[in-house]
This record gives sequence, C-alpha cells and structure tokens, in this order.
Amino acid sequence: MAQSFKFTVHVHGALLIQPKTTTPYEFKYLSNIDDQLGLRNHIPFIHFFSHNPSLSSQDPVITIREALGRALVYYYPLAGRLRNGVRGKLVVECNGEGVRFVEAEANVSLREITAACGETLKPPFPCLDKLLVDDVWGPSCITDSPLLRVQVTRLLCGGFVLAYTFNHCMCDAFGALQFMTTASLFARNPNLPSLSNSPTWAREALTPRDPPRITLPHPEYHDPNEGLTNPPLFSEAHFKHLVQNSYFFSKADLSTLKRKAHNAPTFDAVASCLWRARTKALGLEGDLRLLFPIDTRLRCSPPLPNGYYGTAVVFVCARVDANALCRPEGLANAARLISGAKREVDDEYRASVIDLLELRGRREFGREGVFVVSDQSRLAFAGVDFGWGRAVYAGAARAGTGPVPGMVTSIVGHNGGVVALVSLEREQVGAFEEAVREDLRPDAKL
Repeated sequence: MAQSFKFTVHVHGALLIQPKTTTPYEFKYLSNIDDQLGLRNHIPFIHFFSHNPSLSSQDPVITIREALGRALVYYYPLAGRLRNGVRGKLVVECNGEGVRFVEAEANVSLREITAACGETLKPPFPCLDKLLVDDVWGPSCITDSPLLRVQVTRLLCGGFVLAYTFNHCMCDAFGALQFMTTASLFARNPNLPSLSNSPTWAREALTPRDPPRITLPHPEYHDPNEGLTNPPLFSEAHFKHLVQNSYFFSKADLSTLKRKAHNAPTFDAVASCLWRARTKALGLEGDLRLLFPIDTRLRCSPPLPNGYYGTAVVFVCARVDANALCRPEGLANAARLISGAKREVDDEYRASVIDLLELRGRREFGREGVFVVSDQSRLAFAGVDFGWGRAVYAGAARAGTGPVPGMVTSIVGHNGGVVALVSLEREQVGAFEEAVREDLRPDAKL
C-alpha cells in the first residue's frame, strides 16, 4: 500500500546553514576507520512528529533551522567539506560553508501516512524521495559537498517530518544521534548559553601504530586474490530499482527466535534469521560472510573520549557454508558464530584493522557472498525532542545504505520489538518472507 500511496510535497527551496558564530578555519584529520572505502556513503534518518497543540504558533522549520546553526558551533567540522588529500586520504576542510537545509510542505496528514504504511508507522515510507529530496544513494557526493543534508516538511495536521542524511565518513549512527540530540537541546532551550558536555573530535586517538602491523585475519575486507581487482561502481539507479521492505519482529517473535537460537542475544538471533532468509531467497551457494559493526567507544582501552562523534565501529565477520546455514539447525549455529565474532573485538582487533587500512590502502568490504547487518536497535532516535515530544517513528529511513545494492540491512527498535529494513529484487521478496515466517513458527522443528 505504501508504494502506491501518493501525495504532493512543495519544496520552498534550499539554503546553507552556517555555524551561528565564527568557527576556526583548519584542516582536520580523519582516521583510517572514518575514510575507508566501505564507509564512503551516506546514512539517512527520518523522524515523524505529531501535532502539539501547545506549540501551534511555533514553526518547526524556524526552530530546527536556528537550532542547527547553534549546534554547528560545537560540531563545526560538519559545516565544512571533505577534500582529497595525499595518497587518497580524505581530510576535512573546516571552512564553515554550511549544511544544506530544505523547507517543504506536504498536503497529507501523519494519520494518512501511517495508514499507508499499514498497522503502524514504519518503513518503507511512501514518497520518501519527497520527504528527503537530497537523499544520496551509494558512494556519490562524498567530497566537495555538504556533509549533512536536512529537510523539514510540515504536514496538514500540524505535525512535521524531519529527514536528513549524514556523510558516513564524518560519523556513525551514534555520532548522528549525538549531533541531533545537541540540536534538539538548543531547540527546546533557545536561550541556553552553552553546552555542558561538548563534542570531541579526537580522531588522532585512532591513528596507526608505529610501525603498523596486521596481527589478525580480517576476512571482512575485500581480498584482491578473490579476483575482483576493480570493484564496480554502482549508480543511483542500481540502488533504487530494488524493492524496499521492512519486517517487524514483536516481543513474541523475538522470544521464539532466541529460544530456537539456544537463548542467543536478540541481535544474534534476528541477524541469523535474516541471513538465512536472504540466502534462501537469493539461492546463494558456497562460502558466505555476515559482517556487522561493533561500536568500540567503550569496548577498547582506553575508551574514546566522551563526546566522540566520529565513526568508532569496526566490522567483524561470521562465516559459514550456505548449505549448513539453511539446514534446520542453521539458525542456532549462525547465532553461535555471530556471538563468537563479537568476542573477537578488543584493543588488538581494532588496532589491527587500523593498521591494515594503513598498509594496504582504503579497502572495500568483501562483496562475494557478503551480507551486512547494522544494529541500531539501542539508539534512541525517537527520544530526540525538538519541543514537540517523542517522535512516532525515528531511525533509519531506508535500507540500502552501503556501497553495494541490497547488501546492507539495518535493525531498528520499534514498538517494543525491532524492525529490519531490507531491500531486495522484486522476485526475491516472496521467498524471503516465507523463510522468515518459517523461522518464526514456534512449532517448527530444529
């Protein structure tokens, strides 16, 4: 239903929001984790806010626009531009040029959008391309372009939609949430003189060792020996032809999956289910790899400084044969492999990743037989309050945020459960859904 539901969005125009006060002009170092090829893309988010009668005279466009300008004083590198440096290394030119901001109005209510999504407001959202006209697909507009693109769309009911996309080289999902939380603080408190907890750049904390040394295997990255010497570049059309879907896992569903996965953690069980479903739907064979990011902010020693908003995730890899994954016991075995891969992440693992990228260049992630699942279920985007209260939905706007169409899935917390955002070829959707349903049947034999 969401795919056929249409409405009109009138875009008033775009402008650049600059920091409210003068900020330093300088060039900032990006870590090897920040500017690796696999993260040279954009991560889109969306928030839906209901009408708040007590704020009928307040315009969310003006409120958020002003709040962004104040937040950028503290996050001024986001107002700059990425430039190509020596040996392909990206650097940030902090020039205060600004982030792109779009004001729009839609002839639709939040209730109508919700009805078009089904029983609850969740992806895929109708006319997303109108609610985020500056959405960037794939590895485009990385350098010499705005690092943050924001759109605020007023709705007929008095509610509004906030949608935005961050350049992934500048921050991960945690960093994006941190910035928007700061902006919301200024929106609710326009007279707030300063921040009590300022953000930290500190990318130098993730510099390579001297001398750099690769001490661990890293099957998450592309190996030139696999034969893909020049990975293909994908256009926006490659990404957009896939069908956007989402799958809600209720508390009962999660209990079923976790029980079948021998009491595995929620992410491990859900990721295993998605991995199996995708393998069956695509008819994959041979060696398969599941990649997923692990946040190292507090996991490694010493922890990264409080307020760090750069990309702090490293990717780990669970590996299995397709036939073994699709067997009845494959769910539990996959969850065990995922749990084991998590335990590999420590100080040495992160340092080895940084050094690999230093010695062997900014590698792509592997592509052959690879599936990526990003866990955003614990990131409280819905709690970002610009004065209108909690969002009805907030989090990832769509699937397909990686460098390869259909390779990346996100898991978002929603209504006491989780939603998985998936993009597939149209002819693969039915088989994928049937495979998920099979794993969710309480009476299915292991």
